[in-house]
Order: sequence, then C-alpha cells, then structure tokens
Amino acid sequence: MSDFSDISVIIPVREGSSRVKQKIFLPFHEELNLVEWKVDQLKRVQRSNRIFLSSNSERVRAIANNMGVEYLPRNDYLSAGHNASFSEVITGIVKDIPTDHFAWVTVVVPLMKPSEYREAFEQYLTEVVEKQTHDSLVSVNLLKEYFWDDNGPLNYRADKHHTISQELPNLYRVTNGLYMRNKANTLVEGYFLGPKPLKHQVGKISGVDIDEYEDYQMSLALKEFYDEF
Repeated sequence: MSDFSDISVIIPVREGSSRVKQKIFLPFHEELNLVEWKVDQLKRVQRSNRIFLSSNSERVRAIANNMGVEYLPRNDYLSAGHNASFSEVITGIVKDIPTDHFAWVTVVVPLMKPSEYREAFEQYLTEVVEKQTHDSLVSVNLLKEYFWDDNGPLNYRADKHHTISQELPNLYRVTNGLYMRNKANTLVEGYFLGPKPLKHQVGKISGVDIDEYEDYQMSLALKEFYDEF
C-alpha cells in the first residue's frame, strides 16, 4: 500500500435524506449497505486509522467500530438538514482531522473504483503537494455532449454548421465522488477546492451519483461492470 499517511479520508454521512429515505443504509453488495461498501472500498487504498466516518448517528458509529475505522463525531447543527451552510459543514469537519491533507469521499457515488482513488491520491501528492502546479483535486467525467440552456445551444451550433461530438469543446462534470485539499487553506477559505484544482478523470460509471431512487437502481444494475482494478 502506498504511503498516504498524511491524507485523512473523510466520509461524511448523515441519516436524513429528503428524497430517498435512509439512503446511506440502502443495501448494495451482499451484506454491505452503501456506507459499509464505501468503507470497504477505501480500506483497499488507505489504512484504517486514517479513514473517518463523520456523523452524529449512533448507527454510523457502530459501523465505524465494526469495520475498524475511526468515528468523527459531528454536532447536531452540522448534521440536521440544511441548518448550517455547506462551508460550515466542511470546515466543522475538517478542523478535527489529524493530518495536513484530506480526501472528501461521498457514500452516494458507489462505483468509483479503489484503483481510481489510489490514482487520485498519487496525483494529488505529486501535482499538488510536491510540484504545486495545482492547489486541490476534484474527480470529473469528461463530457462530449450537446448542451442547451433556456436560450439555445451552449457548446455548438444547431444549424448546418453542426459540430460532430468528437470536436466539441471539453466540458467536465464534477462527479461528487472525491475532493482533495490541504486542511489549512480549507479552513481559511471555507471550501474543499481552490482556484486551480487538478481535474482527475474517472470512468463513466464511476460518476453515477445517487440522488433519486432511480439512480440507486441504476447503480445496482451497473455494478456488474464494476471492477475494483
């Protein structure tokens, strides 16, 4: 296992979910629910005492204990609905980690592979920490698709000058699967990305984000194509 000892893996979870009830505990693989699945993935990349489940849930605390990872208690203000701003949630969690750097990993992006996390951690240490060509990292999907807003096409001409998809400009979709930054700048600026993030491209299924119940069903269907390597 590579030396990622100065990176805390934060897995933020809360029991409440407005669109899919108890989303984080949905069954996903064999006996594992979504939280346990994500912990299992990250244990293949990072050592257990650098993986932190951030929550105010006793059920989540029990999962952390059972799986041998750390539990990072979160107060109710940072956990209940949207009382706190997202910036407050980020800084309220990050301030308690023991390392200079962190990876913010979401449970609801279940098909991002351990090999992709490992690749991202290595890129972060090389490009952000050592070379300082970037100040943070975010996982993305490259999109070569046709986009419109309310006023018409955004990235091509919908006329006789139609652009073939291969020649469309690069657009990137943030997958919500992984964010990485240093603790100090995050606490100062209140966000887990800086102005010059490294875009870490992941596979298409690695970007599936469970927001609605049909996303969960799609993730289950796509799991047969999942390969951790």
